[in-house]
Amino acid sequence: MSDATPILARRRGGRSVVAAAREAERTPRLSAIRYGISPVTAVSEAQLDRIHAASMAILRDIGIEFRDETALQQWRAAGARVEGSRVHLTEAMVMDLIAKAPARFTIHGRNPAHVAEIGPDTMTFATMQGAPCVRDLDGIRRASTLEDLRNFNRLTQSLPGFHIGGGFTCEPTDIAVPWRHLEMVRSALLDTDLPFFGLATGQQRSEDCIAMARLVHGAFMDDHAVMAAHISGNSPLVWDATMLEGLRVYAEAGQVVLLSPFVLGAANTPADVAATVAQLNAEALACLAYAQLVRAGTRMIYGQYSVSVSMKSGAPMSGMPEVTLMNVIVGQLARRYGLPWRTTAAQASSKLFDAQSGYESATAMMSGATAGANLMLHAGGWDEAGLVCCMGKFVADAEQNLLIARYAQGVDFDHFDEALEAVSRIGPGGHYLGDAFTLKHFREAFIAPELLDYLSHEQWKAKGEKPMDQRCREKAAEILAEYEPPQIDPALKASLDSYVARRQSEISPNIA
Repeated sequence: MSDATPILARRRGGRSVVAAAREAERTPRLSAIRYGISPVTAVSEAQLDRIHAASMAILRDIGIEFRDETALQQWRAAGARVEGSRVHLTEAMVMDLIAKAPARFTIHGRNPAHVAEIGPDTMTFATMQGAPCVRDLDGIRRASTLEDLRNFNRLTQSLPGFHIGGGFTCEPTDIAVPWRHLEMVRSALLDTDLPFFGLATGQQRSEDCIAMARLVHGAFMDDHAVMAAHISGNSPLVWDATMLEGLRVYAEAGQVVLLSPFVLGAANTPADVAATVAQLNAEALACLAYAQLVRAGTRMIYGQYSVSVSMKSGAPMSGMPEVTLMNVIVGQLARRYGLPWRTTAAQASSKLFDAQSGYESATAMMSGATAGANLMLHAGGWDEAGLVCCMGKFVADAEQNLLIARYAQGVDFDHFDEALEAVSRIGPGGHYLGDAFTLKHFREAFIAPELLDYLSHEQWKAKGEKPMDQRCREKAAEILAEYEPPQIDPALKASLDSYVARRQSEISPNIA
């Protein structure tokens, strides 16, 4: 910035006055969301008992594969029956272990103002994860890059509808696989100041992620969670060494572990809703119990990714009623066990950001909210069954998060009596547009989305007849143009850069 730049636009303490003014006009970031609505149920208590009993029978009689020698040794030492790599667990052992998990905990960003609370009565939003492709600002589908990942992190930092960064929102395919985790975590720590997801694919990569977070957070991590690991299972009934290694690293470091069976209904589970839930519940409980075996008191989230599968193509189908029912039952089970749980929030199978994408995502979002989900994961950008993170949809989903949050918080009666006085004032045949109560409260009374279009047809034509996907891409471009990175001590940034450079010199980029 040149000396000729007006004083008001110059940076003060790393931010410009103009940027600060723009930030003051923006919708504030979502704070902790507490449910004000009661969760729906899909099965009776007796039916829930049957599903739980079936899960316990699977764990006892069929068992779960833990394809990791360290885990097998730990299970043997704990008294479980281990046959080869198959672990058989009793109900008493499983229930005793998961009872050690906290029902409520917080995840802290490096900005102290950004704290995500995870509990049985809270809702938290996180972006999508793991897309190998993006639909970019020009609407073009292509392989994702490091710059795309950084742009998604910049959007996450700028948009008020997210509590937690995805960490690996998309894959930087232009970076060698053995080095990707280093760049992902560096971006999460520098381009955002939110809590985030680290990588958990193996011990060494997990240790790198923890070490990088510790460079920034220091001893604060001894007693506080600042990041989470997403541990995915291999349905049916398998947990593999790569994920279990990552689990142990994060659990031993006192960080959060999210444990998610991967359900493709009728493909890797039975073609039946209740039986599918019984299987995924057995898978989840086995690894949730194992996390407590690794470190009692580990902060855990009961996870599941559930879709049905098209018998015509074999492709996952998002937004289906059966998946909604699975979500509701999982919520009932998680509350029974006293564990917070996640759903897949804005998932869609559509190949475009179009009507199908919107229908599927709206169904998934609303089903998660009505089921009482505590972590709304993948709540930004998900298309094509997770193969694509769409920049336009990303900002649209972030706005939808604000609407879903408003719904989940329920009805506020703080101004009820005052509002009824307005009814008395206006009387029959009047209107409330100029009433004092309306002028005082309309801003917070009814949310007003920016990206959804409510213009008349004539107004819409005058503004260029822009469809929603175009409006959203333009909004994303505008946010990125105005983005300023959150402040960080230059010494901490230098430490991160030095760590990445050192590890890249030690790790061959040609080893998978």
